[in-house]
Amino acid sequence: MSDSEEDVASPLPHSPSLENPDSAFYGFLNVPRTATQEEVTAAYKKLARLYHPDKHQDPDKRAQAEQLFSKLKRAYEVLSDPHKRAIYDCLGEKGLEEQGWEVAQRTKTPQEIREEYEALARVREERRLQQKTNPTSRLEMTINATDLFDRYLYDSEYDDLIEGDFPHFEVSKMVLSQSIQAPLTPSDTATLAGNINTSNGTGGGSISCGLRRVTSESAWQEAEVGVGSGLNLGAKMYRKLSERNFVNMSGTLQFSRKGLLPGFECSLGTHLDKHTSGYLRYSTNMRLAETEDSFILREEDSGMCTMVVRNTERYQTTASLQFGIPYTYAMLAHTWKLPEKKRKFRAALKVGTFGAILEYGVEEKITEHSSLGATMVVGTMGVICKLKLTRASQTYLFPFQLSDEVMLQPVFYGTVVPLLAWLTVKKLVLEPLEFKRKEEAREKQRESVKEKVAAARQEAEASLNLMEERLRRGKSEEEAKNGLVIELCLYGLLATEQGDLIAGVAGWGEAAEEMADITDITKPVQCSVEHSRLVLWEGTKSSLPGVWDPCPGEDKWLLIRYTFQGTKHQLFCPENDAVKLPKTAHKITE
Repeated sequence: MSDSEEDVASPLPHSPSLENPDSAFYGFLNVPRTATQEEVTAAYKKLARLYHPDKHQDPDKRAQAEQLFSKLKRAYEVLSDPHKRAIYDCLGEKGLEEQGWEVAQRTKTPQEIREEYEALARVREERRLQQKTNPTSRLEMTINATDLFDRYLYDSEYDDLIEGDFPHFEVSKMVLSQSIQAPLTPSDTATLAGNINTSNGTGGGSISCGLRRVTSESAWQEAEVGVGSGLNLGAKMYRKLSERNFVNMSGTLQFSRKGLLPGFECSLGTHLDKHTSGYLRYSTNMRLAETEDSFILREEDSGMCTMVVRNTERYQTTASLQFGIPYTYAMLAHTWKLPEKKRKFRAALKVGTFGAILEYGVEEKITEHSSLGATMVVGTMGVICKLKLTRASQTYLFPFQLSDEVMLQPVFYGTVVPLLAWLTVKKLVLEPLEFKRKEEAREKQRESVKEKVAAARQEAEASLNLMEERLRRGKSEEEAKNGLVIELCLYGLLATEQGDLIAGVAGWGEAAEEMADITDITKPVQCSVEHSRLVLWEGTKSSLPGVWDPCPGEDKWLLIRYTFQGTKHQLFCPENDAVKLPKTAHKITE
């Protein structure tokens, strides 16, 4: 895909959307963020009957009830007031304490408060843009390693002519490019880019400056000026023609010693469906030369290309056909994506007037911002092994020219050696280091929230102490009518990296043993059952009454084992998923 097509695919800047930084009050009342005033009031009354201090005569329980009832009143006070709820939805509980919002909640409607917050968010976005430069860099170093295999093509009688006992390597080409962006306004961005290159003893370089203006969500324009092998002028534009169709055009004009070199490219694209796009591109490069009596405009090269790209979460397929001068070819490429293993496999075949080229390779994400890939290219240019390292916006590419001809040895070793080297380094070095880093970060996180976790646990235990009577009564009613009975509910680090239940969890009928980073919340969940139904809304479950978070900041799961009408059921899901019981899909087949 050309640079212009990459511009088409890049998203346009957009206004910041409304954020939802806090949902603790919704979780404590167990209502969705979209709950009506009636639903909020009903949830409040239900918990008020449990936590009101007048309901408890024991001094200890009364003290616990006063603390929890105060929290309940605070949650209801905010969610029942449209103005405070609007501020809470935008900024969380801390937003209610910020100076100035007290006046806003009396003088403005909830919609005006949300609009004001979005305006403030846009101002913060503008300030962030002023500090953002988006530096990108790319280093490409081509290494000629043909001597590694070519020396074995000659007969032994030519050994005296081969220099040295070890293969000779040399850097035949090097390209270094870098660019930075300077946002001037939310719609204007300046780009400064430059590159230097050398190939077989000959070097060059260029520098350019561009300005892009986003005029709307469906259009942008860009102008560019640069110097290198003469003065270069360029312009690009993007326009969304309809809901599915868009066009991208670019033009260049280079002032060189050989004359004026104009170029033009136009790409028309359409979204065929949710995952498929089609492109039709025309490009041409010309030369304006002066003769004795006139000027002649000659076409150096040109081509018409059609391309179809299908991109999903699991794969990407590209089919392309180009007719032009000097090359005409057909290309088919397919990429297999394995997001659970952070790995991609790619294979491509290009056949045309220049011959045939086969590419195959793999790319793996080694850290949050880094990836490493290797690609073999076999074709008319010989055998090339490309190693690529990407670190955030920095790219390092090392093509190794193994042979100028297609031979079995360089193909085999170019495929096997990088793969074995990577697996060795990954198993012996990278994985132990990554595991150690995660453990250190986890321990640091736990130490920083140790007091907070202890306080949350104390509050949850106080809540459980107050709901004992309701628990006994509710569970007895469910057992009597053969309804919904929670046999076991665990909350915490229950899943492996693949999303499977960890080993060591007690089976049906077995006593649950204490496990690190896992808490038993069977009682509070049973108390939430009403009329043989259980609904826990989306979001963290640590805000529910009687529940505490054993490991804040980590991905937790829920394991719920329950019986309904005498049949065993089980649900295992991430904590942020909504839970609705019972369901036939949860039934366990004996």
